[in-house]
Amino acid sequence: MSKKIISIILLIIIAAGLIAVMAGCTLLFPTATSATVAGATTATTEAPTGWRAIFANYGTWIWLVILGVAFYFLLIRPQRSRSKKAQDLMNSIKRGDEVVTIGGFYGRIKDVREDTIIITIAGGVDVKISKSAIARVVTTQGTVDTQNKM
Repeated sequence: MSKKIISIILLIIIAAGLIAVMAGCTLLFPTATSATVAGATTATTEAPTGWRAIFANYGTWIWLVILGVAFYFLLIRPQRSRSKKAQDLMNSIKRGDEVVTIGGFYGRIKDVREDTIIITIAGGVDVKISKSAIARVVTTQGTVDTQNKM
């Protein structure tokens, strides 16, 4: 995820926190009135209204929703996009592509099967590996493929 989106999300969370503090904290905006009856002072407080009432009643739930949204955008969504890119890479490999494995071996794909592939890493040296062991495709039939880097 780009840094701009992350900074916007963080600014929204900070702004929501400031609004919650300003609207929900009755100490910042005292509503108590004091009445003097025969020398005795009694304080009465009014029930919160408007935004104060909403944050007083549902403040915890609002913070849980904000945390849920933050977790989705900062953790779950990027992981899904990485997983989707890896799945697309595994589905797009074909015979003749030059690949790099997660172990660092460069080789050319000789045969593609359901969940394994056979690559040639040197003259006469064929290795059978899992499709998930492909880190990236270096060339696709003679062209450099930079989009499938992980």
